[in-house]
Amino acid sequence: MTEEIDEALFPRGVPSKRREIASTFELYRMMVESSERLVDRRQGVNTFFLTTNGAILAAVGFMLGGTIDAQLQTAGLMALTVAGLILALAWRSLLVSFGQLNTGKFEVINELEKLLPAAIYSAEWIALGEGKDPKKYRSFTAREVWVPTVFFVIYCVSAIALLLNLLSVVDLSMLAEWLAK
Repeated sequence: MTEEIDEALFPRGVPSKRREIASTFELYRMMVESSERLVDRRQGVNTFFLTTNGAILAAVGFMLGGTIDAQLQTAGLMALTVAGLILALAWRSLLVSFGQLNTGKFEVINELEKLLPAAIYSAEWIALGEGKDPKKYRSFTAREVWVPTVFFVIYCVSAIALLLNLLSVVDLSMLAEWLAK
């Protein structure tokens, strides 16, 4: 993998002239900034999806607590559940993509560091056991994807309850009364 990155990173060979080294450092700085901006975008995505899921769950609570026609209530709840399922899957997919993108950025950053007097990110990675020991390091993505997964499970359980309601196995009004207590 390192040879592939080296070839892509230095198609004209490793820089040796002072001007080439300065431009390499500028590229390094740009990659670090790009990684930081990616983290900011990731946080914005998380905020958007948390807010949207919160709104969906609030709408579900409103529909369960209201005096809406049973068929309309079931249709509305099903629409909200399907929307929630799609959002949870999209959210998880985006988080995985962000993680992959940042991993690629750090592979490039680590290669560029080989040309610099200090390799701080490479040293940090070594200090963290290169991600091999979960007691030392567990990726943010590995933890972060649990949030949309939990929402996905909530929506799946809701979809099953709605299907059971449609089949007249479960009465949603009983569920609404139980939740109101």
